[in-house]
Amino acid sequence: MAQTRRSGYRKNGLVTALAFLAGALAVYKRIPLTNRIGDNGNAYFGMAYDTFLFFFLLCGYAMQTVVAQMTAARCAKGQYRNTRRVWNTAILYTAVLGIAGSAAMLLSAGVLAEGLFRTREAAPVIRCMAPCVLIVSLTGALRGYFQGMGSMVPTAFSRFAEELAGLLLMLVLVPGMGGYGKKVGALLFQPDYEQAFGAGGAALAFGLGSLIALLLLAVLYLLFQGSFRRRERKDTGKAAEDYGSIGRRIAGAALPAVLTAFAMQGSFILDQILFMQFMPAGADSAVQWGIYTGKYRILSCVPAMLAAAVCTGLIPSLSVSHEGMNPGRTREKAFLMLKLSFSVSLPFAVWYAVTADNLVPALFTAGNMETAAQLLRLGCVSMVLQSLAVGIACILRGLGRERLLFAAAAASLILHAVLLSVFLHSFGMGTDGVIWAVTALYGAFAVLGMAAVLRTISLRGDWGRLIGIPVIACAVMGLVVYLINRFLPAVLGAGPVCLLCFAAGLILYVLLMLSMHSLSGRELKSIPGGGALLKVGKLFRFY
Repeated sequence: MAQTRRSGYRKNGLVTALAFLAGALAVYKRIPLTNRIGDNGNAYFGMAYDTFLFFFLLCGYAMQTVVAQMTAARCAKGQYRNTRRVWNTAILYTAVLGIAGSAAMLLSAGVLAEGLFRTREAAPVIRCMAPCVLIVSLTGALRGYFQGMGSMVPTAFSRFAEELAGLLLMLVLVPGMGGYGKKVGALLFQPDYEQAFGAGGAALAFGLGSLIALLLLAVLYLLFQGSFRRRERKDTGKAAEDYGSIGRRIAGAALPAVLTAFAMQGSFILDQILFMQFMPAGADSAVQWGIYTGKYRILSCVPAMLAAAVCTGLIPSLSVSHEGMNPGRTREKAFLMLKLSFSVSLPFAVWYAVTADNLVPALFTAGNMETAAQLLRLGCVSMVLQSLAVGIACILRGLGRERLLFAAAAASLILHAVLLSVFLHSFGMGTDGVIWAVTALYGAFAVLGMAAVLRTISLRGDWGRLIGIPVIACAVMGLVVYLINRFLPAVLGAGPVCLLCFAAGLILYVLLMLSMHSLSGRELKSIPGGGALLKVGKLFRFY
């Protein structure tokens, strides 16, 4: 039993490590991309990616979750023949929708670029990314199959391979296509063609990286079929399910997931459309949007990504506690998610606010640095609220309150759209107006989401410690980072100082949090990497 437990811990540790590496690569690869294609190229890539996101949410986003749930439900009952039928139906369903989504994106690229985004140069980039709708949808279905069979390793490994391959391909395709675009632009007197073609290379790299992940999963699927057929031959379950019935169940399960996804992530698409519609047409608007999407949004999403990584792993245990009628453990897990999302995001917000002027030029070498630094400081509150929103969404999913989650997200999105329209159209604000509207979005969702959580469970805990300890630790950390950032850049340079600020701030923040017992030993053991933090705490005799 102990050996099995240790094997499970090692497997969970591998999955967590691969997930963090994939996330780090996803963020990092946008830095050399920005340095190559500039702010306007980033705008073209952002328009193409958000267009892809719209069609993917519509056609394939829900398939990973739906396939995982339906596969797991039948495997738990030993119904392997029905599992095969679910998979056959799901792959056909995904392929049809994926082909339709890719075709629609390809054919509408010109209309979307010139009509919605008012940026003609984005059209070829959108066309380059169109096949990704089919590829990523099929990849999600395969990941859902393996998750339903009880293994997260293929998902984690394929994501890491996807991001690594995408980065390496991008380093080759972006300069190659950018150089070709420069020659074409010189002949046609179009100076932006270099950035547009470079963004197209990035879109192709994204698609090819996803294709490599799909092929990897397909090989693993074929290798797994021998053992699965042996299980099928031993299947003594009920009669085979009808394919039509399975298809209707897939569609019925996918619809709520699609609606929730649009409510949760629709702001990314909506922001871009409204910004390009209300701002004056021209290159300057594209540049401003490129700064927002290629510099600010990439950096600001890091705290939310970390919050999602640590909170998502707690959803199954929260669900088990809630379904097992264990209110004490349910409250404990839910409160831990809130604590983690706040504790992870606050130090990043402080670090960004203090080091923004040196951090942005240390990471990026092309485009407007001052505006990006201002946006980073302005968006600090939004980052914390976004991470809290992620934690609250994970709690609602763990409690099985998808309808309340959708209602909170939809109401917040409507408020966001109204405020963004007012800020852009009536007040003439630019990307700073987008940040204020996004802050209102996550603030409204946090309030509505917490009301939904409290409607479901009585969330009792030490709220003073949840807020007070991270605030105190961040205040001390912020002072130290400010002194380093204020006096050492002239000696060491911006890059080394930012790295020193991060390392010193992280060590100091962790030690302060451990010394004040922000998380108990039991809580540390239940989160990824918490065992190592507990050992550090015991080393310093904090526990």
